[in-house]
Amino acid sequence: MARAVPTDPRSNRVQRTTPAPQQRRGLVRNFEDIVGELRKVIWPSWAELRTMTFVVIVTVVVVSIMLGLIDYVLTQTLVKVEFPKVG
Repeated sequence: MARAVPTDPRSNRVQRTTPAPQQRRGLVRNFEDIVGELRKVIWPSWAELRTMTFVVIVTVVVVSIMLGLIDYVLTQTLVKVEFPKVG
């Protein structure tokens, strides 16, 4: 059976269900919504915040040291392989 081909090339485009210009709200209303959403957030306590910050800093330091060591080892290996001492 043959498929029907639309004659209008734009007929398969997604149509908006709500027109955007009528739905626009004022800037003040937008900020009121933001403040309302921020009030729903469960913020960490100071102890949790300090603990999480400490974990992040330690993780960054450990990963930096590991990457530095890997870089140093690879650099020294490649220097010895590519530029061997002659003589």
